Amino acid sequence: MAPLRIGRLGWMSTYRIFLVHYGPNGGGATLHFLREPTTQECQKLRGFHPGESVTTKISLEENFCEMGDKRSYVQRLFGRIARIYDLMNFLMSLGLDRYWRARAARYLALGTRETALDLGTGTADLAIAVIRRSSSGTRVIGMDITPEMLEQARIKIARLGLQDRIELRVGNAEHIDLPDNSVDGCCSAFTVRNLTDIKQGFREMLRVVRPGGRVVCLEISHPPGKIFGALFYFYFYKLAPLFGTIIGNAFEEYNYLPNSLTAFPDAPRLKAIMKDAGWSDVRFYRLSRGIVALHVGTKC
Repeated sequence: MAPLRIGRLGWMSTYRIFLVHYGPNGGGATLHFLREPTTQECQKLRGFHPGESVTTKISLEENFCEMGDKRSYVQRLFGRIARIYDLMNFLMSLGLDRYWRARAARYLALGTRETALDLGTGTADLAIAVIRRSSSGTRVIGMDITPEMLEQARIKIARLGLQDRIELRVGNAEHIDLPDNSVDGCCSAFTVRNLTDIKQGFREMLRVVRPGGRVVCLEISHPPGKIFGALFYFYFYKLAPLFGTIIGNAFEEYNYLPNSLTAFPDAPRLKAIMKDAGWSDVRFYRLSRGIVALHVGTKC
């Protein structure tokens, strides 16, 4: 049965109940409006997120169409914010993003002279965290669709003297240009919700990881709890775009980032998608009261 959600038409409009029909592999969603909710439903309906904006969701789909597809839109968007990306991550997460990546790197647990793949590497913060928390001789291949982000990563890697341990490539997470069973583990941070086909992305990760290797996925999630959840959605949906406007004149970009969460699966559903894609022993850990979720799976 399609899940119910509550959304609203703009800043001051009343809420509406609508059905969400997810795409075949967890990507995208179609909204079907039903009626206005009762007070009791507003309090009890599973998935109620006061910050979610239906009109923003629709406008995002229109933007994807204008750019040709979601991948092209995401590539252009991140290219425009590459220079301020690290600063905005730090400010929007109140510095917690470094802790989250450190936890992800620890769960990847690479051994001596093993190689990891960091998908959607961006400015390479997760790749660097993996190197710092792995045995000697560990290497990371950082892959991203946005050349501007990789250029910022190269500057950072050169400053840290890690050029021999981190290799950067332009590449698509849904069609990874690597042979089967070619890396010892795969990780991503805040990448999966930008994919067009989430299950296809996890299938590709499974294909390139050697048997016994892990996948570690770090993503913004849907925090449980009415009060904290409401506060999070207000901050993430309303204040974060203002930060982007003030600091980087990037309202569109930092309006997309929170609203990309609207139709993104919650932690249990993402776990199910990973299992459907073929990953075994899939677990997830909520960090910082569920602001982010860390999913870990193993290839048999």
